[in-house]
Amino acid sequence: MKGLLKNNFFAVCSNAKVFSLFMLILGFFVVAVISQPLLIGYVLLSMIGFSINAITSIKKEYISKWGKYKLTLPIKRADIIKSHFISQLMWLLVGAIFAGLSIGLSWVLHGCPFDNGIDTISIFALGISISLFTGAFFFPLFYLGGEERSDVFLIISLLCGSGIALIIISLLNFYLAPGVSTILLGAAILLICSLLVFALSFPLTVDIYNKKEY
Repeated sequence: MKGLLKNNFFAVCSNAKVFSLFMLILGFFVVAVISQPLLIGYVLLSMIGFSINAITSIKKEYISKWGKYKLTLPIKRADIIKSHFISQLMWLLVGAIFAGLSIGLSWVLHGCPFDNGIDTISIFALGISISLFTGAFFFPLFYLGGEERSDVFLIISLLCGSGIALIIISLLNFYLAPGVSTILLGAAILLICSLLVFALSFPLTVDIYNKKEY
């Protein structure tokens, strides 16, 4: 598993370096100005962007034929899939760190960047849930439909992930009264739903991959 995770890391690393530099430069600008929408956009972009970088590394493997070569090694197909799911979680954590630093610095320099400090939890929950939903849809679609359709599968997965997250938020806002408890409950429901779908996606992807012939 260590070897697989290391391989995934190097596959993402080149794109992650460029994206990290972009996010660092953008982060300085976001922290320097006082703009709530800009800060929210940065937080979401950070978590979702790093997650997508991790997801797209799978396509590189098949372009370089490494994805097929791995099947000849003494490793289980389930471990290959597991390494991709773990890698996405690791890069999602990197994105969350970038997001947390930007909000923290903005808070120190300009005061609370949101109308209510607890809104930070909702924004993080939204970014995490969209990232997890996207990965949960993409992995089985990729192994089911093939690497040549990976770009459109990524777009579909991102749209589905964003749509489901927004539907959950809309339903919660419609049925629950505004308040701190609603914000916390909404964040918890978002995280639980996305984690559940992400977890269920793993055995589904393994099953599809086990049946696939190359």
